[in-house]
Amino acid sequence: MVTVYITTYNRREFLERAIASVLNQTYSPIEIIVADDGSKDGSQEYLATLHKGGILKAVLNKSGKSRGACYGRNRAIELAQGEFITGLDDDDYFEPWRIDTFVSKWFEFTRSKKQFSALFDSVVEYRKSGKVACYDTEIVSYERLRKGNLVGNQIFARASDFRAIEGFDEEMPALQDWDTWLRMSKYKGNILNINSRSYIQIQDHDSDRITGKPGKKIRFAFARLMNKLEPLTFSEESKLLSVMYGGYPQVDSKAFELVKVLLGGHIKVVARVIKKALFKLKHST
Repeated sequence: MVTVYITTYNRREFLERAIASVLNQTYSPIEIIVADDGSKDGSQEYLATLHKGGILKAVLNKSGKSRGACYGRNRAIELAQGEFITGLDDDDYFEPWRIDTFVSKWFEFTRSKKQFSALFDSVVEYRKSGKVACYDTEIVSYERLRKGNLVGNQIFARASDFRAIEGFDEEMPALQDWDTWLRMSKYKGNILNINSRSYIQIQDHDSDRITGKPGKKIRFAFARLMNKLEPLTFSEESKLLSVMYGGYPQVDSKAFELVKVLLGGHIKVVARVIKKALFKLKHST
């Protein structure tokens, strides 16, 4: 059995599509666990009906206070009965062959005596600018993950290994996936790509994503992640700072950090930050 967890909050239309994509998988048996973080848009009632019908397990937060996606994921991991676990964001969906390919590749790689901790798949992103394929790296090691998330937002791994690394860090306001893949790869080895482009990530909508989170939360997440990775080499620190500044323009810049980014050779990132600062200065006067 494979368990698929989905966390959701006030996105019933997207959620229905996500659940349908899991139900339409060519593989079985699959267990679906959906953790709702207190939706007010009818999602909880919808999930309760599916739960009652035996279609999925619903974990409903009715406390009136958000507990975050990582809390929901960890509850799903605790409840999971599958030998393997993977996840799905509520505004994304699976191609029908995803789970089947994961299981087939897992046993293929095991028979060929490859050493690995988990699998992932290349992603097709639908952005406002068009369709883009990404996360195509074949083999992602712990050392490579220390400089950037080359895996994306989901992996396929044994339930026992998710529990062994204690799931997701509920104190991380962002970068939770990256942090978890780091701990998984450190615990048990490389994360391998199945290269089937079975995960469809929808970004051309206005709902919240990490790229829109406040700069202070992004900075806190990077500080927490970097603290976990200590001791960092200068190259690693420079690269991580370049990822922060390059991917999250809402983060306020600090001169000493930009110097480290520049000395690390990430000139384009520094140029973009300076360009943004000059533009802001020009339009504020």
